[in-house]
Amino acid sequence: MDANKNDNPNMPEALSSAEYRTRLSTKLNCLIAVLEVAIAKISKSMDLPGANEERLLKIRSNLENTLSICHRAKTTLERTGGVTKAAAVRGLDKSEMTARDYVELSSIDEYRKFRKMPPITKEDLGTLDFDELARRLTES
Repeated sequence: MDANKNDNPNMPEALSSAEYRTRLSTKLNCLIAVLEVAIAKISKSMDLPGANEERLLKIRSNLENTLSICHRAKTTLERTGGVTKAAAVRGLDKSEMTARDYVELSSIDEYRKFRKMPPITKEDLGTLDFDELARRLTES
């Protein structure tokens, strides 16, 4: 069995693979756990004297929005047999904005920005420093 077979996001059958979906679900659960810990830390920081409450509320709101998206993704992953396959069956063009785009993106400019960006690759994930990412999320 090829270990990298299901790591290509352009493969329509990738999400229909139980093995791939299990790995994806595990990663999603880890991200949810990290977000929940970060939210708890922000809540504790708000109780400290001299805390910048406005800044912490903004950070917590951003983390909670991200957590909400992760929960929706998890629900979708559990419910569907393959998002990519379903999109192919409906004949969706990548340049068309979907209902999901309207919900998840804050503006048409953000949609255009993300539409032009290439997909996140396995190499991108391999070079990601999760500690640095968590620090940046809690600082902004």
